Amino acid sequence: MSEPAPAGPAGRFFYGWVVVFVAACLGFLGTGFYSYSRGVFLPALAEELADGSRFAIAMGFSVAGVTTAVLAPFLGRILDRHSPRRIMLIGIGVVTVSYLLLANTQHLWQYFLIVGLGMGVGMATMGGLAWHRSVISWFDHWRGRAIAIAVMGASLAGVMMPPLVTALVAEVGWRGGFTVFAAVTGISLFPLVFFLMKDRPEEIGEVRDGHRYVQAHVTEVLEDLDDTRSWHWKEMLKAPPLWAIALIFGSMTCVFSAVMLHLFGHLLDIGIDATRAAWVLSATALFSALGKPVVGWMSDYFGARVTIWMALVVQAIALTLFATADSLPVALLAACTYGFGFSGMSPLRTFAISTALGSTSFGTANGVLRIVELPLVMSASPLAGFIYDATGSYRIAFLILTGLLLCACVAPFFIRAGGARERRRALEAA
Repeated sequence: MSEPAPAGPAGRFFYGWVVVFVAACLGFLGTGFYSYSRGVFLPALAEELADGSRFAIAMGFSVAGVTTAVLAPFLGRILDRHSPRRIMLIGIGVVTVSYLLLANTQHLWQYFLIVGLGMGVGMATMGGLAWHRSVISWFDHWRGRAIAIAVMGASLAGVMMPPLVTALVAEVGWRGGFTVFAAVTGISLFPLVFFLMKDRPEEIGEVRDGHRYVQAHVTEVLEDLDDTRSWHWKEMLKAPPLWAIALIFGSMTCVFSAVMLHLFGHLLDIGIDATRAAWVLSATALFSALGKPVVGWMSDYFGARVTIWMALVVQAIALTLFATADSLPVALLAACTYGFGFSGMSPLRTFAISTALGSTSFGTANGVLRIVELPLVMSASPLAGFIYDATGSYRIAFLILTGLLLCACVAPFFIRAGGARERRRALEAA
């Protein structure tokens, strides 16, 4: 396999943007398939495998979250010390096989095994835990924007997947849909990662942000000892920023999981037909994609705190609208608002971790956080399913999740802001 030409001081293109492109493709065809389509599959899976219980099907995805969380600390240390690219290739293979097995499952216990173990391992190894590690290795001053562009892949999948998957399931059934997912995942992602992904800039003679950028902004480059600090996981557990980040993004993640799994069913329940419900989901993802460049710029300039507060409050407003929606226009307004609010969930999480705990131990910190966040992440989707089974409505569930997001607004006080303004203050002090 031929290596790309080094992009040194005279190079005209920074290869880090190719890494961002590959990460975006992983988000689009990997986590985008998994996150944005499972709500479309939920009613059919519940009817055929769980006697109509959406709680049971939701528990399968919670088990997958537990698997990912248990694996994450060990995987994080591996990603910090070895090749994220190799981990991604393993993950693509696991996810492809899991989709094929899921298409042929006949019993609920098989579904739990395939989703809980197979998809849990696969999404941990090919998902954001792996490629975020690569992206932050390539960027420093442009980190917020690079991460935001990378995660746009998943948002674009959210725009396209709900109507496409709804039509696909109507045409070939949920089993045929998972078979198509397997084929697309394996055939497209494996060669893309194998040939184009590079773990770190040193592999091709580059530096973070690129030689040209660093030479043009030499007065802005300041050594950050916090960024290069190597943390032990026991030290992290004693650090207030870790618990603050866990509260913020554990809350956002559990809300996102519940909304993506149950929103399609909620829209059907309030009288919106399947085609229009799919477009509501697409509107959510569209505004998430549109919001990511805004969030990336805000985090690079203002830092993490202000941007996180904005994201939490906007999501809380959207969930209140979902709880009270009784028509398509209100549901669309809620979807667009929520999409913009959670556009920052993934990039802000990575930005906050790398700012508060440094990029050297980012994989380890990310893995430890998955364990700390687990109680929140695994509870929301089953809770929403239980409330629906008991009351026939998701309204109470959306209001409970709104309260959780508002409680998380206290946590940004305990993390570093980061961003250009904090960097300028540090340069002035130096």
